[in-house]
Amino acid sequence: MFKNTTETQGPWRLAITRFKKSPIAIAGALLLFVIVMATIIGPMLSPYPLQYFSVVDRFKSPSLIHPFGTDRYGQDMFIRVLYGGRITLIMAMYSATITILVGTIVGAISGYNGKWTDKLLMRFTEFIHVMPLLPLLISFTAVFAFKLEPLERMLVVMGLYGFLNFPSLARIIRGQIIVYKNTEFMSAAELLGLSKTSKIFKHLLPNVFGVIIASSATVIANAILIELMLSFVGMGFPETIPTWGNLIPNIRGANMVNNSYYWMWFFPVTLISLTVISINLMGEGLRSALDPKEEGR
Repeated sequence: MFKNTTETQGPWRLAITRFKKSPIAIAGALLLFVIVMATIIGPMLSPYPLQYFSVVDRFKSPSLIHPFGTDRYGQDMFIRVLYGGRITLIMAMYSATITILVGTIVGAISGYNGKWTDKLLMRFTEFIHVMPLLPLLISFTAVFAFKLEPLERMLVVMGLYGFLNFPSLARIIRGQIIVYKNTEFMSAAELLGLSKTSKIFKHLLPNVFGVIIASSATVIANAILIELMLSFVGMGFPETIPTWGNLIPNIRGANMVNNSYYWMWFFPVTLISLTVISINLMGEGLRSALDPKEEGR
């Protein structure tokens, strides 16, 4: 007798199978993997220390010695771009983790409990949603500018962004929870006498995991752009700590664009663009793979 492979495979194996069927999602995942590994391994391969500079090597175009060229201080752009990507990605993941945790918990509790709990949490969510995000971030950055070290300040600001960014995810999860909580499998869980926590986190949330994953990709991509925005207006990390965000403003002043110092902005902009694109492609593929409704389509 032949076995039905669909029945014998678990949900995670089925999700992996569906993900593999999407060449665009696979391409996004591979591209993201290459970029992440480059930010981890790349700086170790550079013969130049991070803070190395040489006046005689200022504004050198890309070559075998300096693959990404050098900046106004003669610093090697290769190590600065890749090391900066490491910091940017860590900050984006940190901020996105806060968004996902807060949005998931608020959305799940609000959707499952309903009544006054739902109204209270949704009013709070709406209040956060209408707050001006960018002015708040800039204001908080200015307040902490002289009170905290650069790393501590950015942790506070990116953490604040992660918190202020939760309403959209919370609303999506709330809507999904409301749909699933009246289904047959939840009626069975009710008859079994399972606790509220077990019903929410073991039975409801796994069914909306695909939505969380897809939204997480967008959150991470947006967090990268927020770090870029803060650095571009001069409120990110100092110039001594490279990030993708604060490498781009280096083209301002000194007439660098007109002097064709394209490598000063080309490599960080390219890596930011490729990273955001790869995250979105992989996130969409994961959403389709983890969504049970996609099975059989």
